[in-house]
Amino acid sequence: MFIVYSPEGQSFIGASQKIPPLKVDRLKRSSPLEDDVTEGFNMGIDQEGLKRSKNAAGHTAIHAYKATQKKSTRRVVVKVAEIMSAPVKVISDENSIEEAWQLMQGHHIQHLPVIRAGELVGICSQRDLLNRVIVGKDGLLEGAKREHVFDVMQAQVVTTTEETDIRHVANILSQYDIGALVIMNPYETPVGIVTRGDIIKRLGNEPPLELYV
Repeated sequence: MFIVYSPEGQSFIGASQKIPPLKVDRLKRSSPLEDDVTEGFNMGIDQEGLKRSKNAAGHTAIHAYKATQKKSTRRVVVKVAEIMSAPVKVISDENSIEEAWQLMQGHHIQHLPVIRAGELVGICSQRDLLNRVIVGKDGLLEGAKREHVFDVMQAQVVTTTEETDIRHVANILSQYDIGALVIMNPYETPVGIVTRGDIIKRLGNEPPLELYV
């Protein structure tokens, strides 16, 4: 099952779903106040003082508005294309888990999109392989079960596009408790991958991350 996220959020998960229309009650119009009521409100009010207060408030608001115009222009929300790892390393579902482990260790990565006949069919993580390989104290592989990547991969893959902002990515990584999200191009081909580590690293950069709508 594939879960696809567009820049605006989740756009597809499994079969299409029908969302019922939102029901909103009509606004009730309030009745205008009677003249005698408004006259009662005006009694005892210092009209001159009220006028001066309004003028002062107006000047304050204008001054505050002008001050905001002098500030630097806000930057665009950070897109996932700016922090993803690309080009992305992929592996065939027919490769052995030993080959998958060696590929991960050789490139210092922990996730591999899995390909079959050029199409994305899953994702394999280092965590999926840990109980199937034997690693020595020196960190070198000493043995591995005779299994293939398709035996251990996760068939549910969460994907998105390069234009998605990283707030959505961070939310999805947390929501689905996954460590990486595959980035696809318009031709449904993996072009990158973004991990929790990539987002944390971006948050630690200077100047601080600015997220604006």
